[in-house]
Amino acid sequence: MLAATIPLRRAVDLVTVLRRLDKSSTRRVSCAPVGTAFVVVDAMSWQPPSAPPSGGYAPTPGGYAPPPGYPQYPGVPGGSGATPWGPAPGLEYAGFWRRFGGYILDGIIIGVPTVIIFFIIFGSTISTYANQVTYANQNGLPTPTYVLPSGGVVTLSLVGCVLAALYFGVLVAGWGSTLGQRAVGVRVVRVEDPASHLPLGRALARSIVWWGPGLLAFVSGAGAIADLVVFLCLLWVAWDPKKQGLHDKLGRALVVKASLAVPAGAYYGAAYPYPAPGYPAAPPQYPAAPPQYPAAPPQYPAAPPQYPAAPPQYPPSQ
Repeated sequence: MLAATIPLRRAVDLVTVLRRLDKSSTRRVSCAPVGTAFVVVDAMSWQPPSAPPSGGYAPTPGGYAPPPGYPQYPGVPGGSGATPWGPAPGLEYAGFWRRFGGYILDGIIIGVPTVIIFFIIFGSTISTYANQVTYANQNGLPTPTYVLPSGGVVTLSLVGCVLAALYFGVLVAGWGSTLGQRAVGVRVVRVEDPASHLPLGRALARSIVWWGPGLLAFVSGAGAIADLVVFLCLLWVAWDPKKQGLHDKLGRALVVKASLAVPAGAYYGAAYPYPAPGYPAAPPQYPAAPPQYPAAPPQYPAAPPQYPAAPPQYPPSQ
């Protein structure tokens, strides 16, 4: 901005020239009377800034990958999360005896309705057989042999298969465990995702060791073979590295329990709050992330102040 003081006697001619320049140029010239002189103010014209680059400024990256050379902690995204003692931090494979205790409880729980159904189906034949035994004892006759009706046996087997499929299949798919498993603190999860329950199809396939033998009870000699297979499936847990039975492998399932040695909060390098002998030491903490990129440049400069007010009316020419 340029300012100059001009004697008043020259102002009239100069104002005429400046007004013409003001109309044909982007420069703005203003005059104001100060005492016996005019102050001529020449303000550099303000040009709007150029448009921002196409697409705008590049966004600031959201984060940084861990520096090379640092170990990948179990369960951190980017690693499998599996460890020798469990599928993920906070989980351990459930051992044989813990699972065996759960099976005992499940057998009691599912056995109660099975016994009730048995007496409903065979109640009349049992009453008849009791009368026959009483009559034989009173008359010195040999005790008759009780034979279950074949129709009732088929019905009881089918009902038992349905109960086992509902309890060990549908319940595990929806709730993640049976009542016996929940009592001993274990649950059934997917091999590929330890945080999710089994889908219904895989849960039913896994429970075939419970409802499958009931379908083979009518085949001569198949029942003993089925019982042997079931025993082997359940016993497999004792020596399997991941404590899986053969039925677990069929359903691609893992039976796990919560672990204090590797808590769920161990993600992203948290320390072990409960160290235990035999477990590896926690890896060193990752260094803090580098500072964020500098903020985006400030907005374009504000527009210059308004041009000075126009001078009063020019004096009449002489």
